[in-house]
Amino acid sequence: MSDDHRPPAALDLLDRPPVPAGPAGPPEPGAPAHGLGRDGSLARDIGGYQAVIAIADPMTVRLTFIGAEGRPLPTVPGALRAGFAAQVKETKALARQVRATLAAERQRVEALMAAERTWPYGQWCRHYRDHPVTGRVAHGLIWEFEEPDGHWHTATPGEDVLVTVDGRALPVPPGGARVRLWHPVRALPGAVRAWRNFVTGNRMAQSFRQAFRETYRPGPPGAETDLRRGRFDGEARRVLAEGAWRVGCREGRARVTFERRAAGRWREEPPRAVPPPVFSEGMREADLFLRLAPAAEEDPSGAPSATAGIRADVLRRILPGTRIAGRCAVDGGFLVVRGGLRTYRVHLGSGDVLTEPGGERLRVGPARRTGRKGLFLPFEDEVLARVLGTAFLLAADHRITDEAVLRQITRGT
Repeated sequence: MSDDHRPPAALDLLDRPPVPAGPAGPPEPGAPAHGLGRDGSLARDIGGYQAVIAIADPMTVRLTFIGAEGRPLPTVPGALRAGFAAQVKETKALARQVRATLAAERQRVEALMAAERTWPYGQWCRHYRDHPVTGRVAHGLIWEFEEPDGHWHTATPGEDVLVTVDGRALPVPPGGARVRLWHPVRALPGAVRAWRNFVTGNRMAQSFRQAFRETYRPGPPGAETDLRRGRFDGEARRVLAEGAWRVGCREGRARVTFERRAAGRWREEPPRAVPPPVFSEGMREADLFLRLAPAAEEDPSGAPSATAGIRADVLRRILPGTRIAGRCAVDGGFLVVRGGLRTYRVHLGSGDVLTEPGGERLRVGPARRTGRKGLFLPFEDEVLARVLGTAFLLAADHRITDEAVLRQITRGT
């Protein structure tokens, strides 16, 4: 972990009172390692060249061919295409297998956000921290480690050390100590803010939204699970928490139900009887489903969604370090961009652009990437990336050469 941009000490925010946790699950067989080393890489000698498969980050697997001079080559060397075609084909197939395993592990570990699962520390080290593939997912995530007194302390795996939010090393837990995946719904608001500072300050790419995850809690009596996104025609269900719970959206008003599986049957439970991580993840799934439903359209004039709020938080943290910082400001569910020709409001829920004054929709193509080299995002989010790309484009609107876009911009000015 980098020592730059450390947040202030916040261990007092992370010391949690004893909280019940689910029992440790059955031993896990672990994902295939594909012959990779603990660092997530493998090298093969082929015809005088070296082929290296490496997990570069939680989202990326690269296959690189290195020549005798030690320089990476942009493509497969011509000398290998004929005489060593079989070995090259086999190596490419292995790289595809590693990519598939990495994607499956990201999805599997994210699903554990809804589970009350714990692991003995020694087992967690074998199947998560030290695993060649799963380890690339586990590193960059936040975990909780139980003390003998029942308190949980939070840290992220560093280089052979567990790093706390203030950059200190957490004492190594005993082999039987319990470990669980950290969920922001269980944390105090100050702890969530501290970990978000840590993630962005250390440019820590997370395998999925964790520090910046949307959280949900039961609403007032009678409306504990209302998402208030209009009506929903049909019914949808999804199983959570390793099959122990099921969340559903029923026809009519967008009301979410929770069912627990007991003795082979599903039984609906009141919202306040649902464990907080299960409730939060279930509501998150339902909210996402309703926003993506064919009849759904996020109202730009309405209250920002939870996801738009997360994007706003990310933008407030990363924009000050960019060259367009002085031209951008977050305003509710919008990123306001002041260009040379007009001012624009980029909707954080959809990425749509409205012009000011007038509120007319501006249709722009895929935003160019110029000026965003090295820009860090703490998690993968296509809409957030599009919002940023659009902001860079419109902040320099006087340089736009696309006549169709320029006609829209100059209309009404």
